Amino acid sequence: MEHPVTALTREAMTGQEIQLLLKQATPERRGIFEKLQEKAWFQQTDPSIQKTLLTLPSKGRENHDGFLEDLAGRPEEIANIKVERMIDVPRGSFALVPKFEVSRKDNPAIRYTYEYVSWRTGPLSGAKGVVFVEKDGQTTHFIVLRGEKFAPGKKTWDAIGGFLDKDADGVGHLDDRILHEVREELGAPSAQVNKIVDLGRVMPDAGFSNNEPSLFAAFISDADMQTLSTQPVNPDIYELKSGAVILPMEQLADIVMENNDGYFLSTIARAWAKGIIAPPAAVSGKAVGFSPN
Repeated sequence: MEHPVTALTREAMTGQEIQLLLKQATPERRGIFEKLQEKAWFQQTDPSIQKTLLTLPSKGRENHDGFLEDLAGRPEEIANIKVERMIDVPRGSFALVPKFEVSRKDNPAIRYTYEYVSWRTGPLSGAKGVVFVEKDGQTTHFIVLRGEKFAPGKKTWDAIGGFLDKDADGVGHLDDRILHEVREELGAPSAQVNKIVDLGRVMPDAGFSNNEPSLFAAFISDADMQTLSTQPVNPDIYELKSGAVILPMEQLADIVMENNDGYFLSTIARAWAKGIIAPPAAVSGKAVGFSPN
């Protein structure tokens, strides 16, 4: 068992390290930590974990400020629980799993843990959506992706889009990022996006993650659709191979029943509710004339 004096000395040393590291941190990171240090749960968190949070990467594509900003803005009481302290923060290349000790507000003696998953960018992780094709003022087709995904380990549907890294892309240039993603993932570097409609944000799994990316509908011309490849070569070496699937709007209702991707389903629902695509006449419950394999 560690001697109490040794433990106190180590805690004091870690506290001194934190102050030194704060002086060396970016202005953005110092501002975030000023907010965190006001939180009672943060004050009760072991200094070694405080140091871990402070020293998360803060530059380039590895910037974790989005995660920390969201952490600093979280309430200390949620429903019937009070957040007491952070006890762990496992981290992968893209995501973190902050784990907290919490107590019941009606009986503080009852304590247990809660955790969630966050992208390093925080809730505003990027943008996903569906590309629609217009000809003579009519929406004729919709375009999604299909390929294998690492997490499920099998072939799945996928919406178009992805991460929006603050330092790399600039949060204020979402339309430019969407245009880049459409061209990249459809293998059409010269394609023009005639219109981008912001469809708000979506929470794919609020019981699991704070993730809340943007949704969009993008519109291209029939002429640009003719140039698309169903086997585009994505220059992003970290993305798995997938292909564009171009389908007539008449099959939308059937594909809704086959496509389990939450971003696709949310985009279609919002696009219909916003009136930018016509509502389906009926949903058959079974795809006709299309094999998802």
